[in-house]
Amino acid sequence: MKLAGARVLVTGGGSGIGRFLVERLDAESAEVCMLERDTARCAEINDLPGGRIKAYPCDVTDPAAVDAALQTVFDAGFDPDVLINNAGIIHSEPLVNMLSRGERVHSRETWRRVMSTDLDSVFFVTSRVVDHMLAKRCKGLVISISSISANGNPGQSAYSAAKAGVNALTLTWAKELGALGLRFAAIAPGFIDTPSTRAALSEAAVTRLQQQIPLRRLGDLQSVYLAVRHVIENDYLTGTVLEVDGGLVM
Repeated sequence: MKLAGARVLVTGGGSGIGRFLVERLDAESAEVCMLERDTARCAEINDLPGGRIKAYPCDVTDPAAVDAALQTVFDAGFDPDVLINNAGIIHSEPLVNMLSRGERVHSRETWRRVMSTDLDSVFFVTSRVVDHMLAKRCKGLVISISSISANGNPGQSAYSAAKAGVNALTLTWAKELGALGLRFAAIAPGFIDTPSTRAALSEAAVTRLQQQIPLRRLGDLQSVYLAVRHVIENDYLTGTVLEVDGGLVM
């Protein structure tokens, strides 16, 4: 698929990796539309000069909100060729905190919030977009942003489980829908230098990680974008999880 002119829908496009992808895709002449929970960020995007990028407020953890927002997108004449499931949160918490003076067991509420944001949203958005692609007889592509934590990362039960689920859905859908002209891939970044990574990890933890990564540094956003572009442009690539981790293996 040619990137220039492709219609790309990005979830969680208001900040971090999503915002970078939206801006780079737009710069390379893709038609970009995004779903974002933060209404202020949506307004900011919609007010950009040229008005090429369209942003729609949507909480992708709410299936009714997803259905309504996507219907608005489709009614506006935007038929996605590519969906990028980017919305998500990073969370670190041990299964049992032996040093806690209060509740020692991993928060049930936090477990549900992470699973809803990082896994449920992928199912909600993809199912509706794929149905639309099939109705339009579109040879479409779904890229889901996963993580190398899907291999299992101590202290990240919910996050690791959610991203493992994303990988499983990617492989399942590639096998299920490939004959209908749809491709599915996941991109699993390692530790990318973003505000959310810095918020989730202490400086000491970042320093330790850098020593474990063969390239001795955190990844940058451009490396994730280049992986996205590669998947879009390689029409024989499907059912794979592309790791972008500087050589780090968990």
